[in-house]
Amino acid sequence: MTAVREERIARELRRLRGKYTSTDVQRALGITPSKLSRIESCKVRPSPDDVRRLATFYEADAKTVERLAKAAEQLKQPVWWTEFVGPDWNSALGYHLELETEATRIDSWTIDLVPGLLQTPGYASALMTARVDVPPDQLERRLELRARRQQRVRDGSLELWAIVSETVLHNLIGGPSCVSDQLRYLASTPANVTVQVLPFSAGAHSGLGTSFHLLEFSDWPTVGYQDTITQGLYYDDPDVVQGLARTIDDVRATALSPSASREALSQRAAELEG
Repeated sequence: MTAVREERIARELRRLRGKYTSTDVQRALGITPSKLSRIESCKVRPSPDDVRRLATFYEADAKTVERLAKAAEQLKQPVWWTEFVGPDWNSALGYHLELETEATRIDSWTIDLVPGLLQTPGYASALMTARVDVPPDQLERRLELRARRQQRVRDGSLELWAIVSETVLHNLIGGPSCVSDQLRYLASTPANVTVQVLPFSAGAHSGLGTSFHLLEFSDWPTVGYQDTITQGLYYDDPDVVQGLARTIDDVRATALSPSASREALSQRAAELEG
């Protein structure tokens, strides 16, 4: 369950090696070409000492050396979601949970759904009940996992900026009462959460046709994420991520202001209650 950290360490070590051959590494550090290949391809978990020695030999700056060594040390630490993610669940979920847990900020643009980290229990339950790939006997465990994922939102350690299409205000997931409760929650989120509504009146804009999320980290590059019916797609290519960032900034500028969005959410909730 440490695929993300291992891949990041391996990717950066490959980049730092640059001009050095595996023979150079063996002569200087005694790390065989076979072991180096396994480290760089995530076939073996690197020790903090090996990571520190490699990064130092590659002439990385002191901050980078310590950041990579710290990441290698963290590979030993247990992760909280193992109690939820079993062999009967998609193994890719662990990868996503690791990214989500390490993120310091997530920006989301969603067309027809409230982002998972902001879903109320009733709304999440209605969504999961409707899915053909969620067995009834897994529903409660998945709801528990959803609630656990939202802990960082509640304690303020994760910053969220969610932009939702006005479609979200009219899609009666779980019925009028359920949606009303959900919209009331979105209108009264804590200080670390910003919600904007993109109204139908905005017309054509650069975010049409696709929902996506940008996950920012304190020590690693931003990652883009799109959720499909069968899989999650992750993007770390700088050009792709930059394009997604430009798109979400354009959608953000086109949407109602946060204060106007709260008014729109509250007004729609009142309509559903009346």
